[in-house]
Amino acid sequence: MTIKVLIIDDGDDITGYCKQFISDGFEYSHIRNGANLKKILKDEWDLILLDKNFSKCEASELLGPMEDAENEGLRILKKIKEINSSLPVIMVTACADYNSAALALRMRAYDYVEWDAMQKDFLFLKLKMLRALDWVKKSKNDLIEKYNMWGIIGKSEPMIKLFQEIESVLDTDSNILLTGDTGVGKDLVARTIHFHSKRKENPFIPVNCPAIPKNLLEAELFGVKKRAVTEVDQRDGKFLLANLGTIFLNEIGELPLDMQVKLLKTAEEKKIEPIGSSEPIDVDVRIISATNRNMEDLKEKGLFREDLYYRLTGRKIEVPSLRDRKDDLPLLIDYIIKEKSHELKKEIVGITQEAKGYLEKRDWVGNVRELENTIQRAIEKADRLVTLSDLVEEEVSVGKVTSGKGIPCSKETPIEECPIFGESNIDEIQKIAIVSALKAASGYVEPACQRLGISKANMYNKINLYKLSHLVKGYSKK
Repeated sequence: MTIKVLIIDDGDDITGYCKQFISDGFEYSHIRNGANLKKILKDEWDLILLDKNFSKCEASELLGPMEDAENEGLRILKKIKEINSSLPVIMVTACADYNSAALALRMRAYDYVEWDAMQKDFLFLKLKMLRALDWVKKSKNDLIEKYNMWGIIGKSEPMIKLFQEIESVLDTDSNILLTGDTGVGKDLVARTIHFHSKRKENPFIPVNCPAIPKNLLEAELFGVKKRAVTEVDQRDGKFLLANLGTIFLNEIGELPLDMQVKLLKTAEEKKIEPIGSSEPIDVDVRIISATNRNMEDLKEKGLFREDLYYRLTGRKIEVPSLRDRKDDLPLLIDYIIKEKSHELKKEIVGITQEAKGYLEKRDWVGNVRELENTIQRAIEKADRLVTLSDLVEEEVSVGKVTSGKGIPCSKETPIEECPIFGESNIDEIQKIAIVSALKAASGYVEPACQRLGISKANMYNKINLYKLSHLVKGYSKK
């Protein structure tokens, strides 16, 4: 396998040296400065060799001032680590000094190599490069073991990248935006970050934004000092309950614009003002937000404030979809069977090859959550082993509305042959459809929304309208 090395150097010395002495199995690319790092690091690199002194560059090419060009490499190192904290960087320099060596290593450079050492031993740099690559491999295995133990299951490259990004924010207080499709496990990632951060001894307060009626949202988030026009009893809001800990705002893209203004004020000033109070209250809360929406699109359409977006996005982490990590499916299936059988108190010893093969080949639009729901329903029917018939039965039994003649009702079914549509008003039809979808999704809203093709905000409005909250898993209405 070819090892891809990026050389960042204002001259050709490092590139020439590597091509002369370290060529077999290595492929080199060379750039002169750190101006376009974000774009360049989108490509896959195994290792970076970075010069310290960039005095041959023009002022316009530098990240810092021209008078400090001899330390430009340290600024480039900082930017690399902000973009990809796990990428190994070896600083190579003819201008070595103790202070810059100590600073580079504190900034998580893998090593700091003097040009003099490279001249005395032509194998010296190669040995350093190979050790850096071994360190990355070992680091990846450690991360897989650590995060799989925490319940975030996978060992594919997209999951290793996720583990590395989680690792990089555990010791920070930055606000975090989690992105990714419905059902990928953003809530699990948020909990993992909190319970392994320095705030872990303090509260973790989750808030499902679209599940809260708009007229109660301000009271729910910021609290009520005294009985106000909303007729909500006096109580602490979620931000105050999360003080010194973390608040998790799920589906932040669904937040109404008027609430975005209030949230921005809290994020900027670290203060809340409960309804009915004239005195703001100081709060120290880390905000982790999550969305399955395209935030750039929402900003362009004026549906999400750009200033709030940047306040919430100290760090942005994308949680990968199952379609991008199908290699993880065998591991996930085994893990879910073990966890769900324990949860359901059923003795399930495993799954047949045919059943597992079916699950591995199927497309999971609802991602891990849909896979979990499917396996759970199969386990409920299974005897010791999950078989293909358990899964087939589960698929066939998902609540399709049928006519009295047993004919599935659809757009093509004549209305007189589908009494449920012929004899009911629109509210009754919608209610039946929502009940059927929620039951088929074991009470989980997101897969139910996918079955019906409606948004979560619309679904929660209907749930409240038809008083169906008892069918929703984890739903609580105050």
